[in-house]
Amino acid sequence: MKYFFFLFCILFGFSVFSQSKTDLYIAKYATLAVSEMNEFGIPASITLSQGILESGNGESYLAREGKNHFGIKCHGWEGMKIYADDDKENECFRKYKKVEQSYRDHSEFLTTHRRYSSLFELKITDYKGWAKGLKKAGYATSPTYAENLISVIERYDLHQFDKGTSKQNKQELFVTHTYGFPFAYGVGLNYFVEDKYFVSADLNSSFVFSGFSVGGGKHLYDKVYGSLSVNGIYAMFVKDETQRFDFAISPQLSYMLDTKNKKILINAGVLFPIMGVIEKDVIPTFSLTYLID
Repeated sequence: MKYFFFLFCILFGFSVFSQSKTDLYIAKYATLAVSEMNEFGIPASITLSQGILESGNGESYLAREGKNHFGIKCHGWEGMKIYADDDKENECFRKYKKVEQSYRDHSEFLTTHRRYSSLFELKITDYKGWAKGLKKAGYATSPTYAENLISVIERYDLHQFDKGTSKQNKQELFVTHTYGFPFAYGVGLNYFVEDKYFVSADLNSSFVFSGFSVGGGKHLYDKVYGSLSVNGIYAMFVKDETQRFDFAISPQLSYMLDTKNKKILINAGVLFPIMGVIEKDVIPTFSLTYLID
């Protein structure tokens, strides 16, 4: 039963992760897209949506091997080259050392080619006009290219970045108070990097056993985090005093509830005792962790 629950948590966490590739791409490159927008006047929403579609969330062959996130072909390019099938077999594409170079070349490509010049007469917030203009100017051959860009922008609220902010990750250290089961109460510290990860250390207690934990979590999707902690547990009611201490591993999923006045992690998972002092293979866990500045 223990291994079934452990496998379930891994598979569920992988399922959540597989749905979050676009969100992770946005979190990773939004700041870069905004920076390019501020310098070249191309809406960040357009840059991000093109990057998402053209690179398959950064996982296409061109993106992985050539750091090319925008499918820009050679067209007289004198730099490094990479070849892949597109409209024709074995076409030449531009290759870069860093993704940042791909973003910069995308900006320069649009600003230096006359066929895209009319786009810069549009408002920076007119992402629909930009999407349709790119298609009309021949950026891509797909007949639904403009609609695809608009769909991505609206689904992931990318137009928010056209206001000039990228929601850069906030780094904060919190004191935590935790209430739940099987530990009734806990206190600790949590170093939290918004939309990226957190690390934590806690002291916990209940009417049956007490303990400490050290762990961390990674942002998976929207406000969901997957975490894993190592726990030391003191079972105070075990008769043999030499056998009162146990170790446990606890995988969890956490949802960040961001209210106006405080942040709360809603946690659910399982606790796997390792040494057998606690006579249960699996203990379900649920808790609310209040993050206090």
